[in-house]
This record gives sequence, structure tokens and C-alpha cells, in this order.
Amino acid sequence: MPTQPLTHWRVVQVLGHQRYLSLSLLAFLCIAPFTHDVQSEAQLLTYGVLTLVFITGPLAIARTRGQLIVTIVLALLVLLPGLASAMGQFEASYRYSLLAGILFFSFLAGLLVRELLVSGTRVDSETLWGAVNIYILIGLCFAFWYAALALFVPGLFAGNFMEETHRSQLMGFVYFSFVTLTTLGYGDITPSVTWVATLNYLEAIIGQLYVAIVIARLVSLYLADRQ
Repeated sequence: MPTQPLTHWRVVQVLGHQRYLSLSLLAFLCIAPFTHDVQSEAQLLTYGVLTLVFITGPLAIARTRGQLIVTIVLALLVLLPGLASAMGQFEASYRYSLLAGILFFSFLAGLLVRELLVSGTRVDSETLWGAVNIYILIGLCFAFWYAALALFVPGLFAGNFMEETHRSQLMGFVYFSFVTLTTLGYGDITPSVTWVATLNYLEAIIGQLYVAIVIARLVSLYLADRQ
């Protein structure tokens, strides 16, 4: 069955831009740390911003109906259990929200990487915004991995944030993930077992290789377009 392009959809033409996804992701990273551990009414603001990510992400990245359906389903599996948990209902559903978050951010990043590095494309503003989005999505994917591991296997991490609730730990792991991805490494959170440390240095390697490979790819595409 042939794939069905989505570019003719009006909603994709209006909201399906990489810059909107970038702004949604940055808004989530800036707002969530101030609302994730307060009253449930304030947590709704976090989930409101996260909803923007779940809207702009599929519309900006999905290229077929199948990809769009998968991303929307994964987005709902992150949003609905997490929202129910934030409102004090079905607290156990939070773990399913974390697992779905891993799949959601991984799938979006994979689609973008394939388009940016494999498919032929011109270097324009959408390409540059897409490169930014991949980097942020990688950091969020690892953050959800760390949060899920800490939830299912207590004691895997030591240091700051580990005495807080699991919901508060998520934003701590977002911080930890981006510190690792950029190889900044403050050392205020450390893994307690070797295989988790392996996951940490793999993230650091991915962060460094991504910058080197993507910059080289964008420069080559730019020169090819100029010629």
C-alpha cells in the first residue's frame, strides 16, 4: 500500500513546522522545573505545555499516516497516564507514562535522524530547527530512561534529587541527561552500578558524535546546494 503524504493537510501546513516543535520543547524544559512538584493545579501547566509537544511533534516530523498514528498513540500513552497520576488518580500509571515517553521521544528522534542524515534534503531553516530538535529529543529520551530505571530498580543512582518523589526525580534526570549529553559532568548525580554508568557514557558519546556528524552533514548539503 503506498504511503500517503501529509503535506496537503491544512493542519500540517499550519502547525507542522520544526520551529514550533523547538519552541514547545524549550517551553517544557523551562516551565516544568517550576511546576512539577507543586499542587496538581500547577502541574496542569506542565502537561499543557507537554501537550504542545505532543501536537507539534507528530505534525512536524511524521511524513505518512502510519507514522502520524504511531506518534499520536504514543503521545496519548504518555499524556493520559501522567495526567491521571498528577491529579492523584491511578498513581501506578506513572510508570507506564515513563515507558511510553521513552518510545515517543525515541521514535521522533529516529524519524528526524533518518530524514536529516539519510534522505537528501536542502539546508534551510527547517533543517536547522530539525537538528536542534534531534538534540533535545535525545536528551529527553535518556532522561525518561533514567527516571524509569530509578523507579523500577531503586538505588541505581546516588546524589541530588534521589531523596525526592519519583515525579520530582524526573526533572532531576532531565538535568542529569543534558549534563551528560553535553559532557559537562558536574558529578552531583552518579550511577551506582556499572551497566547504568555504561548507559551514561554511551549518551556522552552520542552527544559528541551527533554534533560532529550533523555539522559535517549540514555543511556538505549546503555546499552541494550552492554548487
